[in-house]
Amino acid sequence: MVALLRGVHTAAQQPASVRGRVVIDIPTLAKRPSSAYPARAVTVATLAPQSEASNVVIYLRDAPTRAVKPARAEIRQKNETFVPRVVAVPVGSEVEFPNDDAFYHNVFSLSRPRTFNLGRYPKNETRAVRFDRPGIVKVFCDIHSHMSAAVVVFAHPWFAIPDAEGHFDIPDVPAGEQRLTAWHERLGDTTIPVRVEPGRGASIEFTLPVPAQ
Repeated sequence: MVALLRGVHTAAQQPASVRGRVVIDIPTLAKRPSSAYPARAVTVATLAPQSEASNVVIYLRDAPTRAVKPARAEIRQKNETFVPRVVAVPVGSEVEFPNDDAFYHNVFSLSRPRTFNLGRYPKNETRAVRFDRPGIVKVFCDIHSHMSAAVVVFAHPWFAIPDAEGHFDIPDVPAGEQRLTAWHERLGDTTIPVRVEPGRGASIEFTLPVPAQ
């Protein structure tokens, strides 16, 4: 009987995947020529491109600290843009900043979790930063003020960045009542409750911003 109870207890604690999709449902103002007056432009509302979902980070809110093997990531400087704009890594990871442009860049951050200044460096040169504290690190270029990116650092493994279609998968989430957060640099945090069934997981959809209930 003791062995049977142990088996039931273990099954009830089995982690599972949380899968889902993010939809960016925010209007953006776009101008298109008027057919009646070609010299004029008409402002119309359109949905943000779904590829913007790749700039969202999904993570388990209030997750316990758990050691994760550090990773290596990359944010390239290309056409005066950081590519990708957002990366998510575990504590201890290194992020490289290669310069693909035919002119100098100067990558820096004044964020509390990680302050750094890589100085000016030319095309085909790469410099890296190690991120040892969890938090959101906003990254800029000291030469080109319109350039910005974000490195989101976690002290646990339960996070993901959606693909270009908005799909994400976070494996091995602890069973039970959890809260999942979608972070976007301009929209902030959107948090929803999710019940993770032992060994079965859950499927959810984020619509950002989620309307008030």
